[in-house]
Amino acid sequence: MKSRKSGMIGIALAFRAALALAAAASLASCVSSPESDGPLSAVEPSAEEARAAPASASAGSDKTDRDIDALTLKASASIDANHLAEGVKFYISALAKATKAGKRSRADDITASLEAIGSRLTLEPHESWLAADGSQQTASSRSAARGSGLQPAVYLYESYGYAKSPVPDAYIRFEFIANEGKLNASVTTDAKGLANTGITSIAAPGKDAVVRAYPIFSTEGYSYAFKNVFRDFSFVAPPNLVLVAALERTPAGDSANPRVLDAVAGSLKALGVEVAPYNGTLAPTRFNMAFGGDTSALAGLAGSVKAVYFALVHVEIATPTRMEYGGKVYNIFIANAKATLRIVRADGTIVFTRPKDGIRGQGGTEQASIDDCLVKVRDELSAIITAESASIGKAFEE
Repeated sequence: MKSRKSGMIGIALAFRAALALAAAASLASCVSSPESDGPLSAVEPSAEEARAAPASASAGSDKTDRDIDALTLKASASIDANHLAEGVKFYISALAKATKAGKRSRADDITASLEAIGSRLTLEPHESWLAADGSQQTASSRSAARGSGLQPAVYLYESYGYAKSPVPDAYIRFEFIANEGKLNASVTTDAKGLANTGITSIAAPGKDAVVRAYPIFSTEGYSYAFKNVFRDFSFVAPPNLVLVAALERTPAGDSANPRVLDAVAGSLKALGVEVAPYNGTLAPTRFNMAFGGDTSALAGLAGSVKAVYFALVHVEIATPTRMEYGGKVYNIFIANAKATLRIVRADGTIVFTRPKDGIRGQGGTEQASIDDCLVKVRDELSAIITAESASIGKAFEE
């Protein structure tokens, strides 16, 4: 009776030792569980533990080997029948069993088979991404952020030398590796091996973004990702080239050389954007239409300049009046002005606007008061840009 009890204690101690070793050691695998999204780990029992384990463990190991053999045979048969996705899933199931059972050599063999399959897989861009010379082109991050323009789309092929065949029923994982955004992350390939996703938003549309696509196969709660087989899609932010134009209206008419133009251009340049002051005779009708976001008028203002944004300044100075105080008229003229700074995107979207009224200048003549008023307008506009630099900078990234 005492010998039997000692034997049971020995078995219990051996079992605890096995659990402790299992927690400390790990067997890396490409198989992952969606619940943890991390690799499974297991241990191979030592010789001492194997001797201490009951006979049923050996029987269980034999059954696991038979299950793994059956799954790998099914995998091979499926791949020979040109059902690659099905075959890979059988391999994943076999790898999961081998990993959980701590069968390192079996897991290594199955991983080698999966890697061999991966070496035959290719991801090719959809025809819409190909330039005339056959190279892959880039897309606009701002268009993609609005759900328009080119969207990531790939074909998954299995290649054999000079021949290739599409791989249907495989999942393609799409994810941002530069910038951030929202998209349909997992898409199944169709009969042609095609999978495409749609971007619904980009965190910073004014910055470059890259979306990577790679195949991933899942079965029974486990996944295997071929991350070495990928295709990147680049979304480039257009340069923040800002065309600055100003309509400066005084009692004498519209100014051919607005004095506020250089001040606004210089203040915006300090925010890190490229600036192109408008060069030409400004038609008031076209300017007013552009000020309201008319795309044809904006294009007319831009001409050959590839402007992404327009900084439009509207200044209006009223007819000066002479200062009157206590019933006495003085030889001092007062000019009042109002000014509005508006930033418009090339598509007509108004992204920033600030009006400023009650700007006053004075001088000994009407013209002197107007000149002084224009200096004050210039200073006010520069102050607005400086004070609102964060908001304006954000507008340039939309």
